[in-house]
Amino acid sequence: MDETVSVEYVSPFEGHVFQAAQSLMGTNIAVQTTKNILQGKLTMVAPDHIVVSVGGVPFYVRIQAIVWITPNISE
Repeated sequence: MDETVSVEYVSPFEGHVFQAAQSLMGTNIAVQTTKNILQGKLTMVAPDHIVVSVGGVPFYVRIQAIVWITPNISE
């Protein structure tokens, strides 16, 4: 008996957050996550996460963990 098992991972796509993040690519941002606020340069945007560089250290933030994102005009 040869049974093939397949596993499929389904993740909700946050299109509005993804598009907003893309429009801020390369700029300094503030992003509120479910844990804290990060302030730094938005260096990468992917469908499931963004990368914020804070003092040269990359922070990978899941799109689903983002509460809000805005340009950081104080820097």
